[in-house]
Amino acid sequence: MLAAALAACLVALVPPAGEAPPDAAPRGNTVLSPRPVVAGSPVWGVAAVPRAAILVGDGRRVIQPAGFGAELQLRAYGLHLGRLRLGGQAHFGHTRVLERVRLAYDDGSGASPSTIRRYAALGHTDVSLGPSAQVLLGPVMLEAGAAVGLGVDNLVRPLGPLPSDEERVSDLVVMLRGGGQLAVPIRRNQGLVVGAHAVKLFSRTQVVAHPDPERPDAPPDANPFDLVLELGLGYAMWF
Repeated sequence: MLAAALAACLVALVPPAGEAPPDAAPRGNTVLSPRPVVAGSPVWGVAAVPRAAILVGDGRRVIQPAGFGAELQLRAYGLHLGRLRLGGQAHFGHTRVLERVRLAYDDGSGASPSTIRRYAALGHTDVSLGPSAQVLLGPVMLEAGAAVGLGVDNLVRPLGPLPSDEERVSDLVVMLRGGGQLAVPIRRNQGLVVGAHAVKLFSRTQVVAHPDPERPDAPPDANPFDLVLELGLGYAMWF
């Protein structure tokens, strides 16, 4: 009788076929579980993020302040403290800011000068590494961190109607990145990330903010490679 009662209890505790246990990850998002699938194994994250850039430092005096770009994010979390994970991150990205410039062109024929449209461009390519933290908040995750890296920056500005009338400035700078993002796994550890990061470029390059052809010897008064705010929305996967 006792054996039969124990067997009946065991059968009652077994979940019905096809029914997931109560602690199963929703929609296959195992990354949302505070307990790693394999004890001690890191949680990896990869994200491809288009980003909008806003020049909030001295660069906005040199060129119009809004730009665009994209980045690849890599993250690994090896230390699990309940719902908190600690690890590292890497960013690889490029940002470009364009501005249309209208210039008068006199071909010497005696006719009225025509208007030529050319473009000024500021480009920033960056790579950075640093610590990162991830917090599980129910169906989403909050990620934050800081990183140090290098940036390759260049500025091209037309100062006249001809291609030879250009100002070209470039610099290799140390940069500091900090910020956070909200990660939303949707299905099978794939989803979206949305976030904001501030990037400080430690450059000493100086240019004339508003060049004047009548003052070719004006002293430089603006740093085109300064402080940038990046807003991103992209696709991510975790494993």
